[in-house]
Amino acid sequence: MSFVRFSAWVALLVLIAASSARAQMPAETPTQTPPDAAAQPAASAQGGPIEWGVRFGPSFTSLTSVETFDPTEVAAAVEPTMNFGGFLTIALPGPLSFQPEALFAAKGHRTRDINASPISTTAGLKPAPATRVILLRYLEFPMLVRMARQTHERTSLYVIGGPAFAFRRNAVIREVAEAGKLTDIADQVSARNLLYIVGAGLQHKRWLVDARLTRGLRNVAVDPRPAGVKTNAFSVLMGVRL
Repeated sequence: MSFVRFSAWVALLVLIAASSARAQMPAETPTQTPPDAAAQPAASAQGGPIEWGVRFGPSFTSLTSVETFDPTEVAAAVEPTMNFGGFLTIALPGPLSFQPEALFAAKGHRTRDINASPISTTAGLKPAPATRVILLRYLEFPMLVRMARQTHERTSLYVIGGPAFAFRRNAVIREVAEAGKLTDIADQVSARNLLYIVGAGLQHKRWLVDARLTRGLRNVAVDPRPAGVKTNAFSVLMGVRL
């Protein structure tokens, strides 16, 4: 099965699960409305039992080993990337909800030649700047549990956590000075990755923002020598409920 067909099936399964969860929710029993209910503000910052939206934001990513993919290079700096995709929020009993997401994401690390000489500056010697970037691009499916606490009429704070399943789209080493100069290393990188996400955020009306740490749980190098490679990231994702 091709990667595109697999992704479509995953998206379809998530939508079926969301529809099933909504269908299984018990029907509301009409109750007598207190006389002063009309004068009271809305009690929740959340919408209906199922919400959906889009999100995007930057990540600061790193790899636990760069020498595995290029023994002539050493780590120089984290690699900034962008994430974008969508999410569903399915209400569960109490303050909990299930939040599956689909994100186009990338993990990487900036590198420099192992023999690069330090640069002399007025502040002293500094390491040579990065000349290359190892970049692994993924389609990620975070499966998160969200716990929210309402702080104002339409504002809530929340924490999130859960696993993420990732599927490699491509993997390259590119030059910093010439972004179009690429070396394909897909045959050195596993087709799948498994990660764990923890984070916290703020939702106000339709808008939300959260900060999250993503840690790789498995080695993604086909040949893990001299060391296995795991992907890590710190991300700040903004979103809007549609």
